[in-house]
Amino acid sequence: MSKPRYALIADELRAKITSGSYAPGDQLPTKAQLMEQWSAALNTVARAINELQNEGLVETFHGVGSFVREPSPPEEGEKDAADELHQLRVRVEHLEALMMEVFSNLGLSYPDAPVSIDSAQEAV
Repeated sequence: MSKPRYALIADELRAKITSGSYAPGDQLPTKAQLMEQWSAALNTVARAINELQNEGLVETFHGVGSFVREPSPPEEGEKDAADELHQLRVRVEHLEALMMEVFSNLGLSYPDAPVSIDSAQEAV
């Protein structure tokens, strides 16, 4: 089952915003332009833009148009989680480098493919 047309329009605009095709401050195409591009009714286009407004991606000014908003800064909890994830990745890379050194010192080649937990437990 395909998505409703308003959702497809919103998806395309959202993708262009997240990819940077539409940068913060850029004006989106007018409702009339979107209606013509998508062969869609005014209510359909308005619903797509309203969805993006509800997500905080765009801001609409009556009589002027819809503009891409600056991304909001991450909340404190999100920032902490991102920092922890980064630190974890750095530690894993460091441990992998140490393991490569151990394998090299033992005259073994380091496996290219990551080992799953299940196969590691089977090997023991």
